[in-house]
Amino acid sequence: MSNPKLQAGKIVLDRSPQAVDTRVSMPKYRLDSIASLARQMSFASLATREAQITAAETLLLEIDPLKAYPVEFVIFRITGYRPKTADARLLTGLALQHDLGLLIEEVSDGLDVRTTALAEPVLQIDDLTARFNVTSKTIQRWRRRGLPARRFIFSDGRRRVGFLLSTVDRFLSTHEDQVSRGTNFTQVADSERDAIIERARRLAIMCRCCEAEIARRIARKLNRSPLTIKYTIKKHDEDHPEAAIFPLAPEAVNENERSRILKAFRRGLPIDRLARRTCRPRSSVYRVIVEERIERINRRKVRFIDDELYHQPDAQLVVKDLVTTQELAAAQSTEDRRVPRDLPPYLQALYRTPLLTPARERALFLKLNYHKFCFVKARRQLEPDFARARELNELEGHLNLANETKNDIVRANLRLVVSVARKHLRPGIDLMELVSEGNLTLMRAVDSFDVHKGFRFSTYATLALMKGFARSVPQLRARTSAGHDDTLSSIPDRQQTFTNQIFLREEVQRLLGRLSTREREIIGSHYGIGNAAPASYDELSIRLGLTKQRVRQIEQAAIEKLRSVVTA
Repeated sequence: MSNPKLQAGKIVLDRSPQAVDTRVSMPKYRLDSIASLARQMSFASLATREAQITAAETLLLEIDPLKAYPVEFVIFRITGYRPKTADARLLTGLALQHDLGLLIEEVSDGLDVRTTALAEPVLQIDDLTARFNVTSKTIQRWRRRGLPARRFIFSDGRRRVGFLLSTVDRFLSTHEDQVSRGTNFTQVADSERDAIIERARRLAIMCRCCEAEIARRIARKLNRSPLTIKYTIKKHDEDHPEAAIFPLAPEAVNENERSRILKAFRRGLPIDRLARRTCRPRSSVYRVIVEERIERINRRKVRFIDDELYHQPDAQLVVKDLVTTQELAAAQSTEDRRVPRDLPPYLQALYRTPLLTPARERALFLKLNYHKFCFVKARRQLEPDFARARELNELEGHLNLANETKNDIVRANLRLVVSVARKHLRPGIDLMELVSEGNLTLMRAVDSFDVHKGFRFSTYATLALMKGFARSVPQLRARTSAGHDDTLSSIPDRQQTFTNQIFLREEVQRLLGRLSTREREIIGSHYGIGNAAPASYDELSIRLGLTKQRVRQIEQAAIEKLRSVVTA
């Protein structure tokens, strides 16, 4: 069965790539269907679980993180059974890759398999680093890209993560391009070794580079792993102590110096001046700043809604044209921007921002998720050892454009927050506090809205706001009641008075809506509800063409009707 392409409207959650500590509790599943499958597998027999784990490993090696897979297809590939009820959901490859690795590790832990009982060799992380001349971080990176790992009981009696040799070989054969970027473990020829030693000596003496920077720069030039370069130089230093290279290199930047460099750089000090101030080569200061930016980028969690358009070669131009076209259309359109007069100036200003047309709304959401998609894709391809500032600028540029687009959507919908917040006003609650809570809900709604489902964002956001206020209003009322002070309550609060007036006005309008047109006119006119001055029975009788007695009867009937509504 071929792997279907990732269809439009599927949420992809990309988390920062961090090293996994196999000795601590395992992370949580991202997909409920895979978590449920793992629980079901734990009740199967040992032989069945072993076969299902092997099938899950095979599937994991085939997963493309930028495609989507039906739930039924995944379950069938692992268990051999098709669910009785059809499930039309699609699982994003990125999350599925994470959860299958977790499922394999968790279910295998319950098999209690001892490595001494297996005919096939089981490699540990240290074995892989030594075998392929890479760091443990590279192994963890391979695991995130689909290298299956099981839990075994090793000869010392301790449980640890291990890798079957056959599984490692299959991963290397199917991910050759990805692996080659992390390491190059072919034998170093004599001519290449001489070139490495010559370059390293020049960098240590003339450029004053530290060991890590020497290895990194030569590795980039010769398309080698930094670890391979470092090993080659150390071997030379051991064999020729009188001509050793690394003793000539300065010490690496320590944490205190690193902290001082970063603080000065954030204050605006250029790299050249930082290099002179710290007596370090410009490359060392540059590397400190780049590594700090990489750490910050890796901490970001980005969620996006995928679209087939993003995978096309001209996606950037198409998205840009869509947004530009709708911007021109919006500039030519006119809109009735009536502003409620009972709002404070700050909230009235929100109504100056025009609402989004359906076409412009779709274009902005496509642009928002496109730049998130580009950020996730570029971050997955980023090699920390070889990263340059221009690559990080591109990554951060996508985030900035996504944030700008998100702000455009939020600004156009801030009046919606005010509208929904006013309907949830209660005595003792500040309108501005409700609006602040609603703004946070609105921003979260922008990140999770799927434009492909066909309805408007205002509909989705209204439901989200109503749910949010249903939770926050009781909490705000309880907090206001608990913090109430008798002394302070005697001091008039203009903002609170304004809020209560709005609430009472809307409550009166709601009650008047239960009356007939004539009853509503008599009650409103006689008691001066609205902007008009109160009218007498004589004035009303003349205006309506009724006797004063009839006007009184209608008024009394209306009041009784309102009382019955209030006490119901």
